[in-house]
Amino acid sequence: MSQDMIVPISAVVSRIKTIVSNIEVHKVWIQGEVSNLTKHRSGHYYFSIKDNYAELSCVMFSSYVNKLTFSLEEGMKVLVKGSLNVYEQRGNLQLYVRTIKQDGMGELFLEFEKRKEMLFKQGYFEDSHKTIKPDFIENIGLITAKEGAALHDVMSTIQRRWPMLKVTLYPAYVQGSFAPSSLIKQLKKADQNDHDAILIVRGGGSFEDLFCFNDVELVKTIYNAKTYIVSGVGHEVDTTLCDLVSDHRSVTPTAAAQWVTNDQYDVLNEIQNKQDLLINQMRHILDVNQTRYLNISANPYMQDPKLWIKQKQLALENLESRLDKHKEMFSNQQNLIEELKKSMYHAFDQKLINASHYREDKHKEMIHAIELYHMVVKKHLKENESLLDAYSPLKVLTRGYSITNNNEHVIRSVNEVNEGDMIFTRLSDGTITSKIIKKEKQNG
Repeated sequence: MSQDMIVPISAVVSRIKTIVSNIEVHKVWIQGEVSNLTKHRSGHYYFSIKDNYAELSCVMFSSYVNKLTFSLEEGMKVLVKGSLNVYEQRGNLQLYVRTIKQDGMGELFLEFEKRKEMLFKQGYFEDSHKTIKPDFIENIGLITAKEGAALHDVMSTIQRRWPMLKVTLYPAYVQGSFAPSSLIKQLKKADQNDHDAILIVRGGGSFEDLFCFNDVELVKTIYNAKTYIVSGVGHEVDTTLCDLVSDHRSVTPTAAAQWVTNDQYDVLNEIQNKQDLLINQMRHILDVNQTRYLNISANPYMQDPKLWIKQKQLALENLESRLDKHKEMFSNQQNLIEELKKSMYHAFDQKLINASHYREDKHKEMIHAIELYHMVVKKHLKENESLLDAYSPLKVLTRGYSITNNNEHVIRSVNEVNEGDMIFTRLSDGTITSKIIKKEKQNG
């Protein structure tokens, strides 16, 4: 009985690596979509290439990344070249990418983003420019292919919801190179025909199929249209530049038709509700007015209007009489006020005259008193002057007397000086400076 060979996993993986590395995939372009992209700080790119059926891990070293002429992004359709290898530690199959170029659809997506950014910066997608939905839509223009699912979906929706809506079809190409000019031509034509709204619709398709709705001139034509524009292109996942510039974007042609129509059954129910409300309000108004009529009819004045008029005339005459009395009272009061004013003016004038005389008398009395006071003061000053002159030390000096001091105080006794001191004698006409040679004290 033979035994199975036992080999380590490393040997198996190494063998697989040798086989894989000999596969000449570098001679073909591998097509796929970029997924799980990681741009490492070292400059290396790690990502996967996938389609609907398979996925392959990829590595692109920084030396090759630096040669790229575009920015690799998640979801981008690309064509890659490189060599296969196995990462032994994990047993992962990897493609070491040397060259990448954008696939046709990838280039189309980049063109879409480029146009979108340009038009956004130029203000074509501003909400402030968009037209408000009309309150009543009775007449629409429909721009789509004359044979297609979109036309059928729109018309069947209108027929079901609001069959009285008037629809004018403007057939146009909705795919291919002729589509942009065809759509622009029909849009300009529809915009001149006074529709309440214009629908631009197309059924689902690939990104490439719908690319005609990303035409720059078509976007500008929608922007400049005077009519309310509704776009309904593709499915909910599809977004075109026409969707962004239109006044309203619906996710499908059916949704676009629903947007511009009312449901006739909802409208009928609303009309019925309004009718019921109106009838109830009319009944309420009739009841209120009937009650008012009965109340007015019961009024005795309404039964005999002449009596009412006569009573009002009597009341008016009474008011006129009272008014005359008040006029007379007012006139008397006016006369009284005039008399009081005259009396006040006269009394004021007399008081003013008396006050003036009184002021003059007081002024004369004051002047007389001041003059008398001045004479008394002057006499008193002369008397004091004579008295001061009689007692003045200087006056005494003129009679032969003198005053002696030591430059500090008046000397009144010989005890206040010593021999050799300097003394100063004041006479009536000057001062004598002396030196004491001898002093003698007299008793008694």
